[in-house]
Order: sequence, then structure tokens, then C-alpha cells
Amino acid sequence: MERRTPWLGYLCVILSAVIFGCMPLGANFLYAQGVTPMSLVFLRNLLSLPVLALLCQKQGGLRISRGALLETSLTGFFGCCITPILLFSSYCYLASGMATVFHFAYPVIVVLGGLVLRERVQKKALFCAVLCSLGILLLIDPSGAVDPLGVALALTSGVTYAVYILLLAHFRHREVMGFRMTFYMALISAVCMFFLCLFSHQLCLPQTLAGWLAALAFSLTICIGAVMLFQKGTFLIGAQRAAILSTFEPITSIFVGILFLNETLTPRILLGSAITLVAGVFITLGGKKDEDKEEAAKD
Repeated sequence: MERRTPWLGYLCVILSAVIFGCMPLGANFLYAQGVTPMSLVFLRNLLSLPVLALLCQKQGGLRISRGALLETSLTGFFGCCITPILLFSSYCYLASGMATVFHFAYPVIVVLGGLVLRERVQKKALFCAVLCSLGILLLIDPSGAVDPLGVALALTSGVTYAVYILLLAHFRHREVMGFRMTFYMALISAVCMFFLCLFSHQLCLPQTLAGWLAALAFSLTICIGAVMLFQKGTFLIGAQRAAILSTFEPITSIFVGILFLNETLTPRILLGSAITLVAGVFITLGGKKDEDKEEAAKD
């Protein structure tokens, strides 16, 4: 079973990335319903709370220590509050696929952050981060209209997401991982976003039943599906590998745009996608070989 655990982590992160990659479709639909980016972040966290609370009761209740609550609050602030505000706002200035691509400058930031935190960063991880960055650069269409504000928002969202991943990988209170951690991250983010929306006059809710149903589906899919899968995967394989494998998200966003938003598939996009996928495969296979060596040494 131990030999399968890392592969479970890889699978969780990749599935999470695919779900996140489909996120612009729901966001753009809700924007058409009059919802603002800040309101979308608020709804994403708020609407998931009842279901998360029920799941927590089945997992052992909602009790949490003060230390775990503080650490969860900080992690949730970056992962469920600041990052989605920046990324969702960038959708208003850039094509969703391009915004997601700029967002994914963060694997390099995670690897560099590991160096700052004095983690042992393998040469293979550095190579994969560079390879991944090259693939993402190729995915950027130089002929497309690029709004500087949109680029700044998307890039900054990558920085805050890198902080979130590092906090998640170094999360000390593993006893609250799972539904409890996700519940409190969503609760704290919902409260923060409510007051932020009020003070900025950005609280705009859906005006139709279809809008509310879409918001509910968006919330449950992201908070209970993608977020929990990513947390589980990061706990199992670490921040660096999770960050690099998450580059499946921009690939998903690009192909979703091609299939549903009438965007074109160019040789440049194919090459960039292939390079990014190769980086993900390299980091996965590299992790597997390292684990095999460790087990052989123990034997």
C-alpha cells in the first residue's frame, strides 16, 4: 500500500488541476448573470459550508484547536480568498486560457521558495520547473491582445498560490486535514469576503434560479472536489511535485476554450502543452525512482 500512496497523490493533484481548468466556464457564465469576481469568491466559499459541515460530522465533528484554526486561517486566506480574487478578476481582462497560463508561473516560485526555506531541492525538480516554464511561455499567443492589468493580476495570483502551496505542504496540524480543514478555510474566507464585498460595494448575487444553481455547482465542485483533492495530493507528494503536476490546469483551460469558446488550436499550443506534460511526467517518474531507491536501501 505504501508504494501506491505517492501515485494516489499524483492522481489527486492531476484530477484537481483538470477541475480547476474547467473553472473559467462557470465563472464566465456567472459573470453574465451579474456576479462580480469578489462575489463569486464569496459564493464559492459560502455555498459549500452546509455540505462540508455534514461531511465533518461524519468524519468526527467540527472541533479544532486554536493553533490549528490560526494555521488554517492563514492557509485559507491565501488559497481560498486572495488567490481566487486575483485570478477571477484577471478573467475580465484576459482570455481565460491565457489568464490561467500566466497564473502558472508559480511552479518556479514554489521551487525557489523551497530553496529559501532550506528544503533539499533536487536538480530534477529544478529542471522540470524550467521545462514547465518553457512550455507555459510557448502557450502564450504573442499575437493576442494582452492587457497589462490582466497580466499583473494573473501573475500575482500565481505568487499568492505559491505561498498557499508552501503553507499547505508545511501544515503542522495534520489531524484536521480533510473536510474539517476545508470547512474552516471556506468559513473564514466567506466571512472575510462578505465584509470585503460590502465595503467595496461588490456584493452582486445571481438574479435567476439558473444563476443560483450554477453558483452552487461551482462551489461544490471547486471546494469539495478540486480543493480537497489538491490538499490530499500535496500532503502525499509535497509542494514541488504538486505545483508542477498542477500545470495540467492551463492545458485543460486551453482545450476547454477550444471546445467551448471557439478558440483555435495552433502548433505553438500543441508544442507548449506537450512540453508541460513532459515536465509533469518527468517529476512523477523521478519521484517514483527515488522512492524505489529508498525502499531498496531500507531492505
